[in-house]
Amino acid sequence: MTTLRQLTPSESLFIGGETPSVYQHTAALVMLDASAVPGYGFDTFRRHMERHIPRVPQFRWKLHEVPLALDLPYWVEDADFDLDYHIRRVAVPSPGDNQALSELVSWLYCRHLDRRKPLWEIWFIEGLSGGRFAFLQKFHHCMMDGQAATRLTEVMWDLEPDGELAALAPEIANATAGEVPELWQQSLNAAVHLSRMPLNITGEVCDALRHSLSNLRPGKPKGKPRAAAPHTSINGNISRDRGLVFSSLPLADIKAIKQRFGVTINDALLAIVGGGLREYLLAREGLPEQSLRTSMAVSLRTRSDEGFSNRITTTSVTLATDQADPLERLRTISEEAAKVISVAHHGGKGVLEFIRLFPPLMVNALIHLTPADRIPALMGVNLIVSNIRGSDRPMYVGGARAEAIYPMSIISPGGGLNITSLSYAGGMHMGLTIAPELVPEPWMLVERIEAALGEYKALAGRGRRKKAAPRKKATAKARPKARPKTARKTA
Repeated sequence: MTTLRQLTPSESLFIGGETPSVYQHTAALVMLDASAVPGYGFDTFRRHMERHIPRVPQFRWKLHEVPLALDLPYWVEDADFDLDYHIRRVAVPSPGDNQALSELVSWLYCRHLDRRKPLWEIWFIEGLSGGRFAFLQKFHHCMMDGQAATRLTEVMWDLEPDGELAALAPEIANATAGEVPELWQQSLNAAVHLSRMPLNITGEVCDALRHSLSNLRPGKPKGKPRAAAPHTSINGNISRDRGLVFSSLPLADIKAIKQRFGVTINDALLAIVGGGLREYLLAREGLPEQSLRTSMAVSLRTRSDEGFSNRITTTSVTLATDQADPLERLRTISEEAAKVISVAHHGGKGVLEFIRLFPPLMVNALIHLTPADRIPALMGVNLIVSNIRGSDRPMYVGGARAEAIYPMSIISPGGGLNITSLSYAGGMHMGLTIAPELVPEPWMLVERIEAALGEYKALAGRGRRKKAAPRKKATAKARPKARPKTARKTA
């Protein structure tokens, strides 16, 4: 009997969700300090990757898709795997500053990965000012989630400039692709899965109803119904274009906020983003009365789960952008985030849990048929904010130190902003992926987020904890006139 390895419904969701204007790959822009490595360049970088990449079997897997996308694809070995196809080099145009780097990375991101090949690319970037180097690594989200991608860096990179190869977890080293299915096998599997789909959907609906009814038991605290996502200027139709702006925040400052106010790192990050977005939208006279809401990824991994896969669900949480008082904003976010995370860990269902039951063909059709202006209301979110924990220790690539890692993630129809942060070596490195037509002057948003961190840092440094102010609605009308638009940040 042929051994087959079919994608899970969660992994296949990212295959069906891809369209000409929707990319389902994530990326990371890695800044390198090669000042201690004489003669560092592409050849050094490639030798490092040539030594590390063959150790991970998944790098040689590609998709075998079912005709008409009627069933989940299969993972199979690429018999013609060519490392040179996946590792390439490119130069930043003069003057090689952050704006030029941002524009180059945005262009590289806006290229669909070739499904006839393993779904990853690495671009070595030269020509940066000050003799710096960088690289952009792209992975399709069907291969792994953000936490798994972070673990992958610990396999691909070194913990010392001349470090030894790290030991691989058995789940990684022993992973195997399946064989190419015979036509009768994939036809039979497709028929079985399609016949089970109504039953599976019914089961999910029943689970959701049981979960809702359990919350109505006598004596159980009643939560407020989830607020709807308001209409904002950052929501609407998206094109094929993407942009990336980025910033590195001191992780020690965010930890100080966490400790001072008894919240989580994620709560503090959401409050900082909420404060920055509030000021950005006020400056552009586009702040709605209702708070913006974000899709928040919740990891379902156990501590023993070392494999490269997708083990996440998503939930919706407020960013409290209607709160002028920063401490009231933080308290509101912290309280709601704790509730929705608990619900997610105890079987709460979101829209994606139902969508992933469909074959890729139907997922793709849903994306094309759903009006973009209805998606925020359907999903209950205006944007995506993610927080990924990375290595506390600095890592090295061919002896060069990785100084910062800026994530670039997925934007779906209806939303123009994804903010993904990665904690690494004492920094919280934030990548803002934008739809340029919906988020103009993105460097202004970066400045507002940095200013919001400064505001919370100042509050955390005061002697006694400030008492949260009573809740009151704040709108753009209650604020001074919009600030003048700032110049684009370049370096």
